[in-house]
Amino acid sequence: MRVGDVERRAAADRLGEHFADGRLDQAEFDERISRTMSAKTRADLTGLFTDLPDTGAPAGPVRPPRGRVHSALVLVAVIAVIMIAAHALLAIAPLLWLGFFAVVLLFATRTVGHHRSADDR
Repeated sequence: MRVGDVERRAAADRLGEHFADGRLDQAEFDERISRTMSAKTRADLTGLFTDLPDTGAPAGPVRPPRGRVHSALVLVAVIAVIMIAAHALLAIAPLLWLGFFAVVLLFATRTVGHHRSADDR
């Protein structure tokens, strides 16, 4: 499989850490960096770190599984929509209850819904 600039940079960064820690001398570092920058496939990167301890950094970028990232983003979006809707309803709900109470009061006092007859005038 072919490698890109990101994988080459990650490998070069790991080599730089080993060089800074004194595990590689200048000649070894230069030779390995040259191999890293000219690598076209992952096979070209093999052997660069076999004699070096693992620094904890991966040789290439770590990509999370696509399904998990997508479902996590959907979950975050759903929670955001629910929170916004709940906030909007809580802000409007007292006004809705007040309006409902006003309509009931108007009907109870016969201000609305009452037709005047000729006798009422």
